[in-house]
Amino acid sequence: MASARAAQLARRYLDHVRELQDSWRERLLATSSPPRADAVAWRLIGVLPAHPIITVPVGVTATERSKPQVNMGIDRLEVAGVLTPLSESQRNRSWEAVGLLVLLAALEEGR
Repeated sequence: MASARAAQLARRYLDHVRELQDSWRERLLATSSPPRADAVAWRLIGVLPAHPIITVPVGVTATERSKPQVNMGIDRLEVAGVLTPLSESQRNRSWEAVGLLVLLAALEEGR
């Protein structure tokens, strides 16, 4: 019974993550200058569920793209409202993927 409940929660979580990623893609498309199909911003959306708090070095590793490309992708996602900066500092910056930690908290609570 517990394993069935865990599977149900996991399935629901993954459904919510996909919906969230779709909304992030819509936000990015709605910006005044949407990125090209091969832009790193799209790849970042794909890796954010594994990295709800992301930094440039993590983005470089996760997307296998260069630091300048990842910086540009993060900037675009910030403008689109997908990422929120966690500090004002220009060094060791990190961003939170909007809505993802809420989903993780709900999963931990069994919702």
